[in-house]
Amino acid sequence: MSTQPLRLDEAGALHTYVNATSAWVHRCAKRMLELDPDLDPLAAMHTVDDMATSSRWRLMLPEAVAEALYADNPHAGPLALNRRTPTR
Repeated sequence: MSTQPLRLDEAGALHTYVNATSAWVHRCAKRMLELDPDLDPLAAMHTVDDMATSSRWRLMLPEAVAEALYADNPHAGPLALNRRTPTR
């Protein structure tokens, strides 16, 4: 039997709760950068770090949070985060 706390997602499926906030932030930012490679990593980390203080987001899987941010308009990116400037 697992000692990790479990949570129900919106579909009713059980998933493991991410106990460490630093791990949650890292996983969420990593998924955001996978969804948008042009995203500034520092901007993603700052945004996700702020989001981790909200129980609404924190109770969700970090990857699901990143995907929810991109669900409405994947081309615009989440919350108008800074993009990397192209190098010349």
